[in-house]
Amino acid sequence: MADTPLNEQERLAELRDTGRAIEKLAEDEAAFTRAAEAFRALDREKFQAELSRLQLTDHCRLICRWFCSKHCIFVCTRLCKQPPTPILEPANQIKEMREFAAVTARIATDEKILRAFIAAVDGLDDKAFNALLEKLKLQRFCHQICHYICVVRCRRVCRWLCPPPPVITEVGFIPTSRIDPQGRATGPSFPPGTTSADNKPAGSGDHPFGGLANIRGVFNVAGAFEYKVEYGLALGGPWTPILTPIDDYKWNPGPPPPPPPNPPFIYYTRLAAAGGWYKVSEMGLIGPDYLTDWQTPVDRDRLYYLKLTVRNAALVEFESPVQPVRVDNGYPQPAPPSIDLAIQAPDGKRRKLGCCERIERGDGNLLVITLQAWDENFSAISVNLLGGCGVSAGLVSTTAVSLSKTYNGNIADTGYPAPTEFLVDPWALKVDPCCYIIYVTVTDRAIVNNFWSGVHSVSNWRSITIA
Repeated sequence: MADTPLNEQERLAELRDTGRAIEKLAEDEAAFTRAAEAFRALDREKFQAELSRLQLTDHCRLICRWFCSKHCIFVCTRLCKQPPTPILEPANQIKEMREFAAVTARIATDEKILRAFIAAVDGLDDKAFNALLEKLKLQRFCHQICHYICVVRCRRVCRWLCPPPPVITEVGFIPTSRIDPQGRATGPSFPPGTTSADNKPAGSGDHPFGGLANIRGVFNVAGAFEYKVEYGLALGGPWTPILTPIDDYKWNPGPPPPPPPNPPFIYYTRLAAAGGWYKVSEMGLIGPDYLTDWQTPVDRDRLYYLKLTVRNAALVEFESPVQPVRVDNGYPQPAPPSIDLAIQAPDGKRRKLGCCERIERGDGNLLVITLQAWDENFSAISVNLLGGCGVSAGLVSTTAVSLSKTYNGNIADTGYPAPTEFLVDPWALKVDPCCYIIYVTVTDRAIVNNFWSGVHSVSNWRSITIA
């Protein structure tokens, strides 16, 4: 039963959560009364405010459903003078359900009748409600019809009174739905252009963030007045507010179009007040979802959490779920990459090579290349032979292993974290005798300043003369 709606543990948990939440609300008689009145008046701002004061916003739907259940009982008891239909045997229950299905269709397809029933239920007009039942000869379905209309109203009321919490929707132009619990992002960016779709064999995917990261979100709060975005190293904080000034613009209020030389836009800067609060009213043409820009910390490969808090004019606060974001502002190590060269004779003896040293093929001589270059969020390393008359060739070991590689979706692959040795036969490339360099470049996967283009990249080279 683990994957069914009748999972006992989940049902028990929901019932317990509802009981605890409504108990906490009921302990404060004044708050309970205000919440009930806001429920009746469909006052979303006041309903959310009362729950927020008692830190019950996470249980808004459960509390609203509880109010709705009581509301429908009150309404249908008042409208229906006779008691509900007696409990029937299972076979007769199905028969009665089928009969009521026909009644439901009859009411729902006649808009005039449907509107009359809705008005009677909403207005607690028992005379009008029972007159309709008598006219349609549906008296025995009084409770069913009442609950049918009331329950639909309940669902819609709770969607209105309990919208989703504030939420961070994008970091570095990557939708947060595509950032995993370890803070790594999946491309492409939205809108497209700054980060490509994942191509893990080519080294693109599982991105951390670096530099300045744009943060977007939605408030989902009635009467949103101010907001702030904070970051921390743990789910529970402590939190540090983001205070980045935001360049924004608005239409020139002059007569349209503004006469020359007046520009069509007026540029200004939005500033966060004490505590990191930005004013919603100051948000301009860059968009109502543009929250801030986060100058990510200088750490290399560290998991952070982001949180959006919104408050209304009464300064009641509403918090978003925390958003994990992995930060990497470090360059691959060592910088520059380590390259050591040696020549190995057929008998296995080796001689270390100096800069631009001449090597000869001889009788079975091989080039020994030792590399060290790595990053926690390694993307790719390229090892190429360049020079001569326009030569550019990837190097491959004598065992057919390419010295160049990508992480290829394996986040445990960090490159060559320890000195790694390869035997290479450069003469197998059939290059002309000339001067060459062995050029090594290593990049990481960080989206830096909202772009992924290998910004964290280091290179090195060693020169040799191939005879």
